[in-house]
Amino acid sequence: MDKYYGNFAITMEYTRSMRPHRITQFLFGRDTTECNSILIQGGLLPNRSSKAWLADYFGLPCDFNSRVSFHPTIENFMVDLDFYLGLDEFKEGMYFRVYAPLTWTRWKLRMCECVKDFGECYFDRGYMSADQVLLDELPTNFTEAISGCTTWGDMQSPLRYGRMTSCPMTMTRLSDIQLVYGWNFVRDCDYHFGLNIRMGIPTGNRPCARYLFEPIIGNGKHWELGGGLTSKYIFWRSEENEDDYWGVYLDANIAHLFRTNQCRSFDFCGCNNSGSRYMLLAQMGTNQNTLQGGPDIQNLTEADYQYKRKLIPAIHYTTYNVEVSIAVQADIVLKFGYNHDNWSCDFGYNLWARSGEKFCFTDCCCCGCESDGVYAIKGDAALYGYTGTNNTDAVPLSSSQAGATIRSVQNIREETLEETFRNKGSDNSQLAWTDGQALTIYEEPFVQLYTSIQPNLVSCNHVNFCNSPSALSHKLFAHFSYTWAEREDCWTPYLGFGGEAEFDGNCNTCRFAVSQWGMWLKGGIAFE
Repeated sequence: MDKYYGNFAITMEYTRSMRPHRITQFLFGRDTTECNSILIQGGLLPNRSSKAWLADYFGLPCDFNSRVSFHPTIENFMVDLDFYLGLDEFKEGMYFRVYAPLTWTRWKLRMCECVKDFGECYFDRGYMSADQVLLDELPTNFTEAISGCTTWGDMQSPLRYGRMTSCPMTMTRLSDIQLVYGWNFVRDCDYHFGLNIRMGIPTGNRPCARYLFEPIIGNGKHWELGGGLTSKYIFWRSEENEDDYWGVYLDANIAHLFRTNQCRSFDFCGCNNSGSRYMLLAQMGTNQNTLQGGPDIQNLTEADYQYKRKLIPAIHYTTYNVEVSIAVQADIVLKFGYNHDNWSCDFGYNLWARSGEKFCFTDCCCCGCESDGVYAIKGDAALYGYTGTNNTDAVPLSSSQAGATIRSVQNIREETLEETFRNKGSDNSQLAWTDGQALTIYEEPFVQLYTSIQPNLVSCNHVNFCNSPSALSHKLFAHFSYTWAEREDCWTPYLGFGGEAEFDGNCNTCRFAVSQWGMWLKGGIAFE
C-alpha cells in the first residue's frame, strides 16, 4: 500500500476452564486425595490420614472427620476490540495496532463438604483457652470455619485472607490494553517479515489475597514492554485463480512484566509446609507470671516469653504487600491458512510460556494488623497450665511447635490421654513451673505439663518467598470466515467464527497454566 489503510474488528469469545483436578492440585498440592478433595480430621481421630488437615486449627472438634471436594472452574466472556492502522503514506510497511478486551469473568471453587463425624471432643481447658470451649461454641463444619465468620476460645481474629467460598465470584473490567508499533521492512504480495515493539497498559485488577480462588482479569497490574516479529509466506497459489492459495504465518512476542505491588499469601519455609498458612500462631510477650522450666525445683530456667492469650490464623502473619515481577513472557503462534475466493480457514498452534514470579519486599510488614506482635507456631500444644486450690488458676505457658505442619500432630500419642496431653511435643520441652509450683493439666490426675524453654518464634525470615512456578500452555485453534470482497467502495466487511482448546504443561513438571476451551464470533471491516 502507498496510503493509510486499516481494519477494525470486534471478537466476542466465551472460554471455560477444563481439568478441574489440575487446578485443585495447584491449590492444595500433595494434600489432594481422590475425587479432588482434601480431608479435615481432628488430632484425636483414630487412624487419621497422614494427608489430612488438622481440624483443630479451624476450631473443629478433636475427633471431627470430613471430606471437602472441589471442582474449580473459570468462565470468561470477552469483547475484544482490535484496531489496526497501516501507516504506508508516512512510511511503507509501518503500522500501529491496539487491543482492548472488555472481560467478564466468573470463578467458582465449587466446594462441597461431606461431614462423616462431627465429633464429641470439645476443647478442654488449656488447649485453646483457659476455659473449656464447648461444642456449641465451635463451627459446625469446615465450610463455615474457612468462610472467615467464626471465632472460638482465644482465636478471636476472624479469617481475613485465603478464605474459601462455595459462592461464585464475578468481575467485569477492561483487561490490559496492548499497544503495538511495527514495521514490515520485507514486503511482497506473497510474503512479509517485520518487527514491532509493544507495551501493555495494566487496566485489570491486582490480587488482594482475600480469597484463595479470587477472580483476576489481566496481568495483575504489571506494566509490560517487549517486542515481536510477524511474518507470512504464501507457499502455493493457483495459476487459474490468484485468490486460491495456502500460506503459513508466524507471530512471536516476548515481553517483560515490570515490578508491581500486590498483596499475596505465603506458606512457611520447608518442603512439608504446603498449606501452613492455615495453621494457628500464638502471640508471645514478656514473662509476667515467673514462668520457669526445668527437670526439678532445684534446676529451673526462667522463660523469656509467655503466651499472651491470643491466637491468630497464620495467614494473617504470612500475607504481605510484596513487589512482584516476571522476567519474561512469550506468546508464539504458528498457523496455516487457506483462502478460496471469499472464504478462508485458518488452523494453528499457540505456545504461551511465562517465567516464575519473583517476590521482593523492602520491610517485614504484613498486610494485616499482626506484624507488631511476636508469635510462635501453636501446633497442638497446650497453652495453659494450672495451680491453686482446686487447680483453677490458669497460667499461660510458653509452648511452641516449630516442626508442626497443617497435617501433623507433634504431641506424642501415649497409652493414656493424660500422658498425651502433657505437652511433650513442645520445642525445647521442660517441665513447667511457676513460683516453685508445678503447672499441671486441669483435671485429675494432675500430671505436670511441659513447656518450651525457650520457644521458637517465627519471623518473616521463616516465610517462603521463593519464586512461584513457571507457566506453560499449548493451544490448538481453528477459524473460518467470509469476506464481502466484491464491494466497489473502500469498505470491506467480513464475519467469521472459531474455536480453541488450550492445555497446561506436562503434569510431571513444575509448570502450570489453566486448561480451557473457547469459541468465538468475529466481525469487522477493512478500509482504505
